[in-house]
Amino acid sequence: MDFLRNSDEEDGAEKGLQSHETYLCQGLKQLYEAQQLCDVTLGVEGRSFPCHRMLLASVSPYFRELFIQSSGSQNKEIQLEDITASTLHILLDYLYTEELPLTAETAQDLFTAASKLQIVPLKETVGRYLEMNISMSNCLRLYGLAHQHNHHPLLQAASHYIKQHFGPLSKKDSFLGLEHDALVNLISSDSLEVSSEMTIYQAVRNWVESATAVRLPLFKQLLGHVRFPLLTHEELIGVQADIAEYYRHMRLKWKDLDGAGRLLESKGLRKGMYDECFVCVEVNENRIQDEDVTESYLHCFDPHTEKWEKLPPLRYLSYSGCTSMDCKLYLSGGQKDNCTFVDTLYEYSALTSRWSQLPSMTISRAIHPFLACNKKLYALGGCNDVGPLTSAEAFNVSQNVWVPVASLPIALMYPASAVLKHKIYLIGGKASRSYRGLLIYDTVSNWWTEVPMEFACHGAAAVSVGAGIYVFGGYAEERGNFLVNSVMAAEEIPGCTKGGFYLCENGRVNWEVNIPELPVALAFACAIEWQGKIYLLAGKDENRSYNTSYAWVPEDRNWTQCPEEIPVTNEAKIFSSTTLKIPKKPIRYLLLETSPTSAVIGVDNVKKSHPSSFTRDGCSLNCCWGGS
Repeated sequence: MDFLRNSDEEDGAEKGLQSHETYLCQGLKQLYEAQQLCDVTLGVEGRSFPCHRMLLASVSPYFRELFIQSSGSQNKEIQLEDITASTLHILLDYLYTEELPLTAETAQDLFTAASKLQIVPLKETVGRYLEMNISMSNCLRLYGLAHQHNHHPLLQAASHYIKQHFGPLSKKDSFLGLEHDALVNLISSDSLEVSSEMTIYQAVRNWVESATAVRLPLFKQLLGHVRFPLLTHEELIGVQADIAEYYRHMRLKWKDLDGAGRLLESKGLRKGMYDECFVCVEVNENRIQDEDVTESYLHCFDPHTEKWEKLPPLRYLSYSGCTSMDCKLYLSGGQKDNCTFVDTLYEYSALTSRWSQLPSMTISRAIHPFLACNKKLYALGGCNDVGPLTSAEAFNVSQNVWVPVASLPIALMYPASAVLKHKIYLIGGKASRSYRGLLIYDTVSNWWTEVPMEFACHGAAAVSVGAGIYVFGGYAEERGNFLVNSVMAAEEIPGCTKGGFYLCENGRVNWEVNIPELPVALAFACAIEWQGKIYLLAGKDENRSYNTSYAWVPEDRNWTQCPEEIPVTNEAKIFSSTTLKIPKKPIRYLLLETSPTSAVIGVDNVKKSHPSSFTRDGCSLNCCWGGS
């Protein structure tokens, strides 16, 4: 008996226990390879593929419905169209064996076949492969495929790639093969990275000319997506001459508009027409007490050139909240020269270079986090003449109104703040004492969550990058891991740190993420992320304010000092900062014109309900349009 027991144990150890799923998959594979018990045949390109109804029906609603409708006929050969024999062979191998040898040559045909046959796992697998292999040579084809088969992840990935390279792609032959709806989705987007609207006009004209007999009736509608007011005067003359020469049955309609009017008519710039810059709000603590001449300055940093310039100033406000959305900068609250707190909200448009006042907050506040998330501006906590605040409110930009949101669990000043996905993070802070924890506000559920930390800190800088948040500097109590590898000079105030840490989305600190110590101990600095690089602007310790800037790429070993200092006066410091989209120089000069200028705003038909005939490249064309 012992001998038998030992033999059984050894045999069981060698074979192992296989799952039901494994046995089933192996059995199906053996039946497929031996072509046994097959009860249906798929025919493609003259070749026959025996297989099993049960398997096909279990993975494909298309086959399930087909077999249910023809349940009385067995072993009938089903002919499949628009699928090659090689594609069907790979598809069946995947269904029976889970093996899928994807290549650039086979993936697109497999995606089309999986979409037609409604085999979702195969469609998603191949879709992910295509997303990871988008290039200049295939992006337009993949965009058309995704649009045709309603595959949103691939459509989004291909669309993003095309918008980044729209100029050169619009000149390719494959661009001319786009479907009408796919073309409209592209040319109506704000995200096209083009420096001139002429690129859009030329792309539309080339698309129409590639199949004029069919597409000419669509030309007028397509031109409605071209933002003619963004064209220069010389470009407008060229478009007018082009239409007069080739499309004599059409004419352009003009208006006299100034720069602001042209911007309004165009409905905004394309992505490639502006640069993203950093804006820093200056605080001058030794300011002159004459309100009529005192102004707060905004310094604008171009990370491309690493140069600073000034934006138009605003009547002086100190310790205001600062944030931005697209080409708009917003300043909320703060203090006047006489130290009274205010509830104002100001908007600066980088497109018109003008300030305007918006509806005020429900209460006055200063030194408060002010962040943009989901098209709303959130003013949280801070203080006013009654002390630290728990109140919070949000400004709905589209509705131009403030609405109350859930109050903070505790009153807070000086927390580090950042937005990650649809949540707002307030890290540390101070009221009567430094706060040992952080608050997470879910903008969807309108709910605060409190997360404890091992230490207390305030005056730190925070910025979200990827799936987490980096926090730098500030004043720390019970330093612990926060000051690991931080060297404190004898003249530095204890607690002002060179250290940093990384927060996960759940609010927990991940000490395994390595962050090099700062070049100097800093509190109240401003952190901004741009193209994968983190910039740390200005800051102070107990002895002085700094006007230097440092840059760091996550995973690098050291910070790099930027060559240009922030051009503030000796008495001034930087309190808040944000990114702002600013029109590139040629567009900016065009839009900021104050004198009226001619701008095209639409297309009219001259000959109504009468065919017009004209010759283009030797082809005689006829078209008939109704009235405008």
